[in-house]
Amino acid sequence: MMLNFKTTCYSFFCIMLYAAPDLMAQRFLIPETAMVQRAGSIGYNAFGVGYNLFTNKNGSLDLAWGYVPKSKGGRQDIFAAKFAYRPINIRLRNFGTWSAINPGLFVTHHPGGKFHTTLNKDQYPDGYYWWSSAVRFHLSASTELKINTPKNLLKTGIEQVALYGEFNTNELYAVSWFKNREHLPLRDIFKLGFGIKAYF
Repeated sequence: MMLNFKTTCYSFFCIMLYAAPDLMAQRFLIPETAMVQRAGSIGYNAFGVGYNLFTNKNGSLDLAWGYVPKSKGGRQDIFAAKFAYRPINIRLRNFGTWSAINPGLFVTHHPGGKFHTTLNKDQYPDGYYWWSSAVRFHLSASTELKINTPKNLLKTGIEQVALYGEFNTNELYAVSWFKNREHLPLRDIFKLGFGIKAYF
């Protein structure tokens, strides 16, 4: 099994292009959410802003910057663009809303001299490595609990606060598992992250 890098890039671009009209409808692209996340393939800690997508606001696009501190294996920055869709939203009376299962995908970029979008053809023959060391494409599934903001805090502009958990894997992990199913447990290719998000 070999994933076509160009096809994956094209698919991600098409999804973003489909969502573009909703993004452009925002007032000057002012973010509608802010998030903080721990782990989950986008850094030891990550911070970002986001936008609601589609007329029913069941989609979201988050743009995040994460980092790994030097004490955790070497200083590293990670930039991410995350898309998620919330098809199941369960209202919990006046408490809030539970988005039970949210499929998504995201792409991460690792800048710096240690990572490369393309391989040096003088060093590696064609087909030697099929992946990029700087760019990863991920599939994700999350669950999110939105809590309605108390009336005395609405003046802050925060309408809801959400807690979420997210599992993800990437194309490199998936192919590695497929080729080594007898020795690589499926659970080892998934990463877990937790976060909090504010909706304005």
